[in-house]
Amino acid sequence: MKNRIIQIISIFREFIRSPYFGFVQGHSYLSKNELFQLKEFVGESNVSIIEEFESEFAKLIGNGEAISYATGRMGFFDLMRILGIRNGDEVIILGATCSVMVNAVLRTGATPVFSDIDPDTFGSSTNSIQHCITERTRMIVAQHSFGIPCDIIPIVELARSKNIFLLEDCALTLGSKVDGIVVGNFGDAALFSTDHSKPINTLTGGLIYTRNAELANYLRHSQISCPDLPKLKQQALWRRLLIERKYCISERYGRMGMIDLFKLLKNKLFHTQDPFLSDECGVRLYSDYPYPAKLPAFLAALGIMEVKRWSTVMSERKELLRILLEVANSEPTNFRVPKAYTNEHFKIIPLRFAWSQPDGANVRNMISDFVHTPWTWFMQPIIATNEPLESFGYHSGTCPISERIGPDMINVPCNIDYNKFTLILKLLQKAITPIEK
Repeated sequence: MKNRIIQIISIFREFIRSPYFGFVQGHSYLSKNELFQLKEFVGESNVSIIEEFESEFAKLIGNGEAISYATGRMGFFDLMRILGIRNGDEVIILGATCSVMVNAVLRTGATPVFSDIDPDTFGSSTNSIQHCITERTRMIVAQHSFGIPCDIIPIVELARSKNIFLLEDCALTLGSKVDGIVVGNFGDAALFSTDHSKPINTLTGGLIYTRNAELANYLRHSQISCPDLPKLKQQALWRRLLIERKYCISERYGRMGMIDLFKLLKNKLFHTQDPFLSDECGVRLYSDYPYPAKLPAFLAALGIMEVKRWSTVMSERKELLRILLEVANSEPTNFRVPKAYTNEHFKIIPLRFAWSQPDGANVRNMISDFVHTPWTWFMQPIIATNEPLESFGYHSGTCPISERIGPDMINVPCNIDYNKFTLILKLLQKAITPIEK
């Protein structure tokens, strides 16, 4: 009860804050005419729109094919099912991941085996993965976090030497490169997410990308047989799109906490439709909606609009990262940023600017007046769940590096409009007191 009261007080405080920067960027650029065009597709099937989105998205990565689903983890599940991963098999997955990814593994009957992070990238670690491999390992999931590539090349070499399928988890990373190669082209396949907190925002959605034509055909055949999301769910997603378009901007973002609290109460009292596909945030192996399901056509149409903007958005995020690194390395701030940000082999398109330091909780408190810090990622292994981590098969001490640095994680959004760059930089410099190395 005490925690609930504190949460409500925090929501009231957020309500009056402006500017307030969050990790979801609403589609404020959409015109009324574009909204009308999207609305026409709500609840309707349109294969050509979905295929166009898949084709345009794939071009951002390389010369492979992309197959879309209602969520990225549904694509992950479908891929494992096609590969025949089942009871008795093991899938190595990063401990610092989202609960829905672990849920997808559990749905196959396989056992998730948790690898630890590389503190230089916050992504998968070759050394940790190597210690996780057994004769039952059927897949390695190599995660790129926050837009930062993991040290993928030695992971590729390890997977090939053991003849283990390698999936790149690019849910949090789009457009970043290692030695000039876009992430997603290193593994046997790659997972991308277009959830509303991801680089390209279709509210919900995801894709599996692969350059293996045979695998792509299997995925395509399976996807075609997937059902659509119910019309009521699609209508709820449409209403959410309109809400986020209006309020997920820095001038009004503080009101989102109150809106979400009201929606939660309304859902419980009147059993209204939740727009999000949240049944997989625990260990339950069934959903109140089809799993896996197709990406709704209106969200695919939205994705096409997002892809057209991506070149501009990518340039803005690169510029923001450059300026943030200048601030981070200047006196008197001295953020303890991971080494990956200065790795000459990496070209990073940031989703979030992330770092960890011993007084991270204090830093989060200092920037909470203008950054939505409750959405800080990976403060513990397996995020976005209210269930005990043991229920996922994770036990304390499994990922010691993640457990040690997680509580001190700090995230700054990089989805900020270009004309707001200067403002957030000034706020950061003002908020963070001198930190000794």
